[in-house]
Amino acid sequence: MAERMKTSGVTLNELVAKKTASMFGPKTNFNSLSETQKNQVYAGIVESVGKSNPQINLRMMKLSRAAKGVMVLSIGVSVYEIYTSDNKALETGRQVAINGAGIAGGWAGGTIAGLMCGPGAPVCVLLGGFVGGALAAWEMGNW
Repeated sequence: MAERMKTSGVTLNELVAKKTASMFGPKTNFNSLSETQKNQVYAGIVESVGKSNPQINLRMMKLSRAAKGVMVLSIGVSVYEIYTSDNKALETGRQVAINGAGIAGGWAGGTIAGLMCGPGAPVCVLLGGFVGGALAAWEMGNW
């Protein structure tokens, strides 16, 4: 079954119930555990929260490679635009401004999206960064 990124969080009660069942059996009630066992459940939750999801890591690695490819393409387009321009100094400044605006817009869009999205932040940051970067570069290019 393919892992999907979560768009909403899990409540503490759901985490406690799931961890209690995995540690002490599916019919165990958390409230009937001793204080030591309850602390073991809490420690298990904290430990599991720190683990990363390998499938999500793989997706992010692939997206990172794609982003590097788009960056190389963008630089290539800029070099071509400068090379074919009659006024190379003016076009160089224009391309630096466009690419700088794209980077700043991507950073700003990703940051804003990350703050607004909560548990769905990885997806939101990706989309926010792309949209912010594209809009900023587009606007700078049309200026």
